[in-house]
Amino acid sequence: MISKPHKLILFTGRKHSGKTTAANRLARQVRSKGFIVAGLLAPAVYKDNRLVGFGAVDLKRDRQIDIANRRTTTGKRAGWDFTEEGLKLGKAALNPSSAGSADLIIVDEFGPLELDGGGWRKEVDLLLASTDVPVLLVVRQELEERVQKLYEKYPSTKLAANKKDSINKVIRILKERKIGNGHND
Repeated sequence: MISKPHKLILFTGRKHSGKTTAANRLARQVRSKGFIVAGLLAPAVYKDNRLVGFGAVDLKRDRQIDIANRRTTTGKRAGWDFTEEGLKLGKAALNPSSAGSADLIIVDEFGPLELDGGGWRKEVDLLLASTDVPVLLVVRQELEERVQKLYEKYPSTKLAANKKDSINKVIRILKERKIGNGHND
């Protein structure tokens, strides 16, 4: 039995390596074991083999809308225009009152924007401070140390998104938490 050592799970991989796809697979498999999953996925949207935007998927309500579209720029670095509807859906999906009844909360992706205090940072801070539900952050490999340092007061586990055993480890964590909380289902 464990005593809540997995408050924070870092689900890591390289940029554009399929972390979101793996997180979606994880959510489906965790649900198939009878657990409730909440949170947010941000799948990439491609057109003609070019990244043109990102969607926002509320995992608890199974609702998806666009959240970001590529901004047209003349410089080397393209930016993103975020939709009001997508941001609203994301904030609702990560609200502790709606995510609190879950067994696992997924946040895809916790990246440079969040490390600088933007994006989903406030929502993640509030989730970690206000709920005992494990929070799984999808994180680029090169940022995992910074994220661990930021949230060093929370017990954490690192798992590689592209390893099949990572899903089984998350399911094992959830089963152990359920037993530890007095449920023997």
